[in-house]
Amino acid sequence: MQTIESLVSTINSHIEQKLGGKLETIYLVGSYTSSKISESRPDINWLLVWKEQPKGEDIWILGEILTEVVLAFEGDFNVRPEFRPFKFSHPIKNTGKDVFVNISNVVFGAGNEFKQKNGYIPDYVFLGFKKSRKLVFGRDVLENIEFDITSEQIRSSAVQKITSHKIQLDRIPLAYNLDKEIPLIYNETLSHAKSLLYFALEIAMSDEELRQEKFLELFHDREKLADFVAEKFPEISKLTSVILDSKENYEDWKSDVEKTKTLYLAAMGLAGLMYQKAG
Repeated sequence: MQTIESLVSTINSHIEQKLGGKLETIYLVGSYTSSKISESRPDINWLLVWKEQPKGEDIWILGEILTEVVLAFEGDFNVRPEFRPFKFSHPIKNTGKDVFVNISNVVFGAGNEFKQKNGYIPDYVFLGFKKSRKLVFGRDVLENIEFDITSEQIRSSAVQKITSHKIQLDRIPLAYNLDKEIPLIYNETLSHAKSLLYFALEIAMSDEELRQEKFLELFHDREKLADFVAEKFPEISKLTSVILDSKENYEDWKSDVEKTKTLYLAAMGLAGLMYQKAG
């Protein structure tokens, strides 16, 4: 049986061989690089830094790479390309345990130019990338770029960010077959719920806690996360438990209609409470 490590190595190799001439850097980022990947729902993330804005042909090649990988590993697990927070696609194959892959594309720039060119990605997301990055190919362009995060900055974009997830949550029960596609509903709801929860932590943090990058610690420590929520945002404590339980039991619960509905209601309730907090 092939492993997740062989999946990662295969994707790395294909991207470098087919697109390396157009890329400044290939990074692995997120929980995989820090050995904190979820066993129930593995999620592997790449950050590609392009020399210039990628063209349609470049994105098409990425699609060819992912399709090839999905088919190559179908006997071992179900590789699910996922590009949050937009509408999720149906799996190319649906053959077993889900392993999710996400590729973020940004354009190279020096210093502040990098942030200006890629301003649609918030600084706190880039900070997470920088802290968890593993250089696969090229040069370490994030090394000397500083990402300063303040509570004012977080709150200034809060309503827009919450809304980007709320719009997607609104359409989930309307866009899927509630009799036949519960696993897809569960997965998409969980992705939005997790993103909202992590952002809720940042909304509740002081400037000092943000400077200490406390949110990076809480994301991977359930006990500390629960304690923080109980102190700083107690209204969402029960919803937080539902979301974290759903994450930890992904494989066992993803086909359960009642568990899926409970998770969906928790995500919607969280979004509503976050609007109140942000206001």
